[in-house]
Amino acid sequence: MIPDFAGFVAQLPDPLALAVAFLAFGIVVSRLAFNTQSVGRYIFQFACFAGFTTMLVVARVFPFKPTPAMDLTLYYFAISGLKIIWWLVGAWLFSSLFRAILVFYRQPRETRLLRDLISGFIYISAFLAIIADVFDLPVSGLLAASGVIAIVLGLALQSTLGDVFSGIVLNLARPYNHGDWVIIDGSLQGRVIETNWRATQILTPDNNLAIFPNSLIAKAKLVNVSKPSKTHGVNIVIRLVPSLSPLRCCAVLETAMLSSNRILRSPAPTATVRTLDSVALECEVQFFVAAFEQGPGAQSEIFDLIFRHCAANNIRLAPPSGTMISMSQPEAPRDPSDVPRRLLKQQQILAPLTDEDRVQLAAKMKRRTFKAGDTVVKKGSIAQALFILSSGVLVALRSLGDGSGAADEEAMRLAPGDCFGLSGLLTGSEARYDIKSLTKSVVYELSKDDLDPTLTERPTIAADIALILSQREAVEKSRLQGLSQPDKPSENLTARLAERIKNIFGLA
Repeated sequence: MIPDFAGFVAQLPDPLALAVAFLAFGIVVSRLAFNTQSVGRYIFQFACFAGFTTMLVVARVFPFKPTPAMDLTLYYFAISGLKIIWWLVGAWLFSSLFRAILVFYRQPRETRLLRDLISGFIYISAFLAIIADVFDLPVSGLLAASGVIAIVLGLALQSTLGDVFSGIVLNLARPYNHGDWVIIDGSLQGRVIETNWRATQILTPDNNLAIFPNSLIAKAKLVNVSKPSKTHGVNIVIRLVPSLSPLRCCAVLETAMLSSNRILRSPAPTATVRTLDSVALECEVQFFVAAFEQGPGAQSEIFDLIFRHCAANNIRLAPPSGTMISMSQPEAPRDPSDVPRRLLKQQQILAPLTDEDRVQLAAKMKRRTFKAGDTVVKKGSIAQALFILSSGVLVALRSLGDGSGAADEEAMRLAPGDCFGLSGLLTGSEARYDIKSLTKSVVYELSKDDLDPTLTERPTIAADIALILSQREAVEKSRLQGLSQPDKPSENLTARLAERIKNIFGLA
């Protein structure tokens, strides 16, 4: 049986009263029941607007038709007010829907200017519709008057309008998005945090906020280092004294980058010869990092590694181009017997020792050579010696232990001057990694028996070594966990390490 819709409507209260009820119900309930649920609130508001529209149609009040001419009675103002409310609420819902679409695509900031323009167009259209369809007034005269006003305002606000239209072009062309790193005119660089009607806000590496008018950015030479991918290449120039062949020097530089823990392995780092003369061999080194902001830290590490590898291979750095230098004889080759003492002097863990102690220990160190792929320390073993890498690159591998047969995970790489085996030697701890030779490497070894007399003569330095060892453990832990700042070692850990060192070496 088909229900009698007309009879049902005739039994309802005044439809205009129901329309007002739908409107008030939507405002109150959406504020109370859907305060934290944006999607549910919008759906409920849209349903109330649909009910509000239905009641207006039932009452034969059509927002698209002008209100019939009548005396200025309360009924006339009520009908006109309901039509105005319908247009404004409809414009608000449509604008909210557009904003919701932007949020859904996770682009609320990048398209903020475009969102404001479309919202303004929607509200202006609703305002013109109210004038034409509610009050039955001609719109052409208003548009003509607004055109004159727009000309006057345009002449008065030329620079501001230039920024606005440049902002529109930037939003449509989208040369950068929120969060991208950009370089403007080869000087200022930073991360884009917002683009509004007038300007683009850029957060510089110094944590300062730079505000650039959109018109200037539209004319500037802009480089987006976050596109097409966030991978960023860094180029540095190294000048070396040509004591070895150019290819040998480039191989040393590539080995130095091979020992880095901050740069990407793919694309592979390269070293190429730029110029060569009797004074200097100039090489260009290129490497890649995962993001632009990681470049300065990786560059500092690369400079340090190049210095260490060049020192290990007896390669000197050349003076800057144009510097007056004396045409003296080349430096004599370094005495190989001096290498152990130099390595011991670089070790922070042995800083409490005197120079005399280091000379005595250097005479007891043993030189060992490893080929690429050789295992230097096996995981689970207890090292009975202190190992210091003199040349080459070592890699520490961490076993996954999941039974999948996958390759071991790389924990870190060691460069000339790095030492390992401390935990086993000083505290009796098992090695946590397999340490293998990535290239041909030279390692110097100082056994526990050779270190024992020195510590026995100076038992008070156990606490100093324990403190340095605990700090080293904290730095290693932060590197493996990807932390920017290492945790401060606890006093209990330092005390425990000091006690274990005393027990192992029999110190009073």
